[in-house]
Amino acid sequence: MRAERKDINVQIGMRLQSARENNGYTQEVFAETLDVGVEHYRKLESGVYGLQPEKLRILYDKYRIDPKYLITGEANYTFDLELFLANCSRDERNNFIERTLTYMKSLMTRV
Repeated sequence: MRAERKDINVQIGMRLQSARENNGYTQEVFAETLDVGVEHYRKLESGVYGLQPEKLRILYDKYRIDPKYLITGEANYTFDLELFLANCSRDERNNFIERTLTYMKSLMTRV
């Protein structure tokens, strides 16, 4: 049976690839996280396969990738940095700074 690409799967796959790349992860890492083979994961990004709800949940739980964004392309980006820093614990602040620096480093080291 020949796998056909559905437009919704293609759109989700493109957004999944973008989210993965923006976070500095390889296809191999996401494949492992989703407990699928690398070839299967590539087919998710290309739209040959659809992303199952339980996989959407895993991506949200592990990487905070919003399922609504993956499905619709609509992002809910309302983040007030000053409000966050004024109301978070020292550990939350340090974690945020560490994650931000790691993300910035990954952007700088990309070819």
